[in-house]
Order: sequence, then structure tokens, then C-alpha cells
Amino acid sequence: MTDSTGWTIPLQEVPLVPERTLGTPPVSGHLARRLSFGQDLLPVSEAYAPAEWCAYAAGLAPERTFRLLALVCSFYPEQPDSPWIMKTGSIGLSLSTDGEAPAGAVARRIDPGQRTQPVNSTPSTVSFSFDAGLFSAGVEHPVGGSATGSEWVVQGYGAQQSRLRWDFRSTRRHPLVGDHPLAVLVELEPDKEHRAEVLFSAELKHPVLGLRRHRAQLPAVTIPLTT
Repeated sequence: MTDSTGWTIPLQEVPLVPERTLGTPPVSGHLARRLSFGQDLLPVSEAYAPAEWCAYAAGLAPERTFRLLALVCSFYPEQPDSPWIMKTGSIGLSLSTDGEAPAGAVARRIDPGQRTQPVNSTPSTVSFSFDAGLFSAGVEHPVGGSATGSEWVVQGYGAQQSRLRWDFRSTRRHPLVGDHPLAVLVELEPDKEHRAEVLFSAELKHPVLGLRRHRAQLPAVTIPLTT
């Protein structure tokens, strides 16, 4: 995924493996070409992060270390030979720090907290762009956005914690297709090794087999202290 300045986040395909459900026929194999994922670790500067995040990091003690962890989930439509439709998805991120530090890596800020799309828009591919370093990925609305002419497509949880999650969903007007950029302001423990372990689950609907849950586990990503 590339923005207008040429900054690229490389994506890797993530195979989805069906979970076995009691009382239903098993689903063999895995789903390919349905999900890609990418990440990049960036300095907390106005070239990449929103001004509020930069001000927050700059206003704290200088020995505290912050990085911007940029993530992208890219969903693809069903294939002629694989008519599974993505209904919901969830990505979980667990930050961990080596050693016995009293406080490890923490997600001080996340984006989005909630991402919505207008209710009265026509169905289209969901895609987002970058704007002044920050992902311009929709407008944040309070819970219950459908009453104000919008409905949520991404919901984030876990600010100020080491475990966070984003839920994605397909709606009647907005299929779960396209790029979904995410961002985390991570505070790191100095002189320690840090990792972000990523888990992904999804529910896909088949015209014959119905709704089935799939899961994928990505390799642990080591977050360095400097980019």
C-alpha cells in the first residue's frame, strides 16, 4: 500500500483456515487471496503522526520512547472458484517486552477508535488515503452512528493497554473489501526488545455451507527501538 508521497507498506498474504464446528460438515483446505496484512514502524513526527499524538509524546519526559506502528489490513472480494463472502473480521495485537520490566510496551493512542461510512452512500470498494501524515480514513462518530446517517465499519479497543483489537464488519451498503489502515502510538521500554503478536479471525459466508469462522495466526513481529 502506497500513499501520495511514495511511502510504501509491504503487504503479505494471510491464508485463512476454517475452524471445525460441531454438527456441520468439515471444510477442507484454506482460503487464499482473501486477506493481506502489512506493518511498518515509524518515528513520531508530523510527517507521519497526527499533531495531537506528536504533542502528547513531546510533552512527556525525554527518556520515554515512542514509535508509530502503522498497520494495513487489505480485504479482497470472493473469487469465482471460492464464493466466500467476508462478513466480519477481527485483528488482535498483543504488545510484549522481554525481561522483568515493571512496565512494557503500551498502546497510548489508537486510530481509528471508530470508523464509519454514510448510510445513504452507494456500495463501493472501501479504500482510504493518507492526509498530512494521518490516515484520512473516514470520520469518527459516537456509538449509534446509524441514527445520525452513518454506520460503523471498523471499531477499535485497547487504548492505554498492551492488548488491543479492531473489529471490521460488512454492511448492506459497504462490503468488507479494500484497504483498512490502522495506527498505534506505542510507548516502548528503553533498552528492551519488543514484539507485537498479531492474531486474525473472520466469519465468511458460503452460498451452500453457510456462515463459517476462519482463523489465521501471523508470525510475531519484533518492534525495534529505532527505525
